[in-house]
Amino acid sequence: MNVKRLGALLLSATVAMPILPQMVAVAEDSSYAMNVTVDLSGEHKEISPYIYGVNIYGNENRLKDLRVNAVRQGGNRMTAYNWENNASNAGSDWKHSSDDNLTKSNEPAAVAQELSEQCVKNDVAYKFTTLQLAGYVAADKNGPVSEAEAAPSDRWNEVVFTKNSAFSDTPDLTDGVVYMDEYVNYIVKTLGDSKTSTGMQGYSLDNEPALWSSTHSRMHADPVTVKELSEKSVEVAKAVKSIDPNAEVFGPALYGYTAYDHLADVDDWNAVKESGNYHWYLDSYLDDMKKASDAYGSRLLDVVDIHYYTESGRNGAEDRLQSVRTLYEEGFAENSWIGQWCQENIPILPTIQKSIDTYFPGTKLAISEYNFGGNDLSATIAQAEALGCYADAGVYLATLWDGSDYIFSGMKLYTNYDGKGGSFGNTLVPTKTDDVSLASSYSAINGNDDSQVTVMLTNKSFTQSENATITLANSNANYKAAGVYAVYGDSEEIRLIDIIDNISDNTVNVTLPAYSAAMIVVTDDASDFADKEIYDDNKTQQTVVNFDNFDTMINQDGYLEIPIDDPEHLKKVILTADVTSSAGSSYGGAGCALCVNVKTPDGTKFWSSKSYTLTLGANQTATVNFDGTFSNDDEILEAVIADGKIEVQKWWDYSEKQELDLEDIISVNYTNIQVVYEKENSVDTGVIGDVNADGEFSLTDIIAMQKWLLGNGKLPNSKAGDLDNNGLLNIYDFCLMKNLLLRNEG
Repeated sequence: MNVKRLGALLLSATVAMPILPQMVAVAEDSSYAMNVTVDLSGEHKEISPYIYGVNIYGNENRLKDLRVNAVRQGGNRMTAYNWENNASNAGSDWKHSSDDNLTKSNEPAAVAQELSEQCVKNDVAYKFTTLQLAGYVAADKNGPVSEAEAAPSDRWNEVVFTKNSAFSDTPDLTDGVVYMDEYVNYIVKTLGDSKTSTGMQGYSLDNEPALWSSTHSRMHADPVTVKELSEKSVEVAKAVKSIDPNAEVFGPALYGYTAYDHLADVDDWNAVKESGNYHWYLDSYLDDMKKASDAYGSRLLDVVDIHYYTESGRNGAEDRLQSVRTLYEEGFAENSWIGQWCQENIPILPTIQKSIDTYFPGTKLAISEYNFGGNDLSATIAQAEALGCYADAGVYLATLWDGSDYIFSGMKLYTNYDGKGGSFGNTLVPTKTDDVSLASSYSAINGNDDSQVTVMLTNKSFTQSENATITLANSNANYKAAGVYAVYGDSEEIRLIDIIDNISDNTVNVTLPAYSAAMIVVTDDASDFADKEIYDDNKTQQTVVNFDNFDTMINQDGYLEIPIDDPEHLKKVILTADVTSSAGSSYGGAGCALCVNVKTPDGTKFWSSKSYTLTLGANQTATVNFDGTFSNDDEILEAVIADGKIEVQKWWDYSEKQELDLEDIISVNYTNIQVVYEKENSVDTGVIGDVNADGEFSLTDIIAMQKWLLGNGKLPNSKAGDLDNNGLLNIYDFCLMKNLLLRNEG
């Protein structure tokens, strides 16, 4: 026996005995209590299924997994979309380029037909596309449009809202004119009307008109006026209703708060505001559409449509966690210019509803673009709170624009929490927490059936776990079990982390990890969870491979090539880079992709990629996740990397100077790349106490156990640490392990 080693072990054990209980107590104290009250006899609100929606642009391959109910075809690209030849113009988003970005097809109205096909394929019930009101659309697909080629020129076709003659089954590509009513007619004849599964259920009156002079200055250089927007909205709405009376009209697709308030300082707003005694611009628009509808004899605006991109969420995760409160909470002031200067209209959604009730009662509310940002758990938490807020505020439709995997996980908590279509109920019931700054919660049942209650609950604390007591009040049901599906830790995946079967007096005690969002499914039938398996944090182990010397990784084509040693267990690639502008632009970035050759289980090979973007700045980071699926055209297939490598490519870039037609080279210089592998950990050495699975029981196992008790690290062989064999791993096992080690060493 090595006497010095024995002395070190005894010292370690002696010191740890009095210190560890105190440290464990600190870990237990790093939690907070939260009371959640669900009143099942309170006001029941029907939840519109269409709040679970996305914009199709960039999300074509997510529809099946998300199980969304509404899809919008919109965005800046659609403002100058020419339905006759499928050309569109990017505006300031990308060099004012007219091209085939939206579709490669030459068939008229191809984007609408492709939208219909994708939605039918994925059982999406509601779809709507965008009509063009700005005045011109792209005439060709020949690339950037210079200022000298601004409309009117041969680079543009004029938009006419009403043809006033017979519609053609084949549009005239040579007349220099595109008709909006003919477009709607073509969609109805080709796909069916709004009552069919293939037709369009709605039409949007263009996109973000208050920004036309900025985003599409080549064809609408002057700011839109209040008068112009109202008159155009009325005429195009009449065109829609004359052809498809049951289709819903959305407008005016305002880009954000300043547009709701004053249409972004247009010249005629102050006079209009004073003459109508309006509170803000939305009042005026609703009033104009109501008066026009009365004169027309039927409703011309079915859904008032806004976009919402958080201002405070831009500050980072801490502000993002609170950012949704601006939409619903009286007296809340977010950390942004809105919180400082615009409190008269906070909370925003009730203020909009007041405008609707005052000027055009019965009009529905849509948020057809929104995003609270983030590529971490704050994004999941904000998204989960937003959807609950939309349900509570009676929002009719909401379609997310873009988003990280973490954001989409926040949506999946509502639409597909178990990967098998498990979803939030369709009827909201009153729910409150002690403190929405720490935890927000929304609950629902299906119809009047409260045998199952779904409770969305967040934990906004970065460091503290949440001990929530959920009281299901005023129900005739006798609840037996609950499953907790959560997003937490270092992953955007939804995991079943607990099954609670000791419910008493309809009270459910739930512990949520720090910084998490969960869907808690409470049922009166314990067998609902009989076949479910709780996720084990120790079931998997990760291996991280770092690359920071790229000299030897450049291939013959000049691209950076990352070796992939274990394709089947590839979890994610984290890329850190310095992104610079040669012309000194204040904003800009690059679109990049990880390109691979992959093969399916049957051996079929195809080329695929996973894209990401990086903005200007030092140490910019992008995380690209791999879940075993790859896109092959419009299909998502199970596949693995075929040739053991990933090629890093830059596909495009943009910047402030490029928008001014100046030369600017955007460089992406990678400083570190991490390849993360994850595999199931099924190690069991059979050695008692060998929690780190290295084949022996030693001091390193004691250290690993101590770290685990304090919430740090994993135990690859946790079963070996259960020395009292009671199915639990705790401080008592730790003490037994130390005693066992001392006996072994002795």
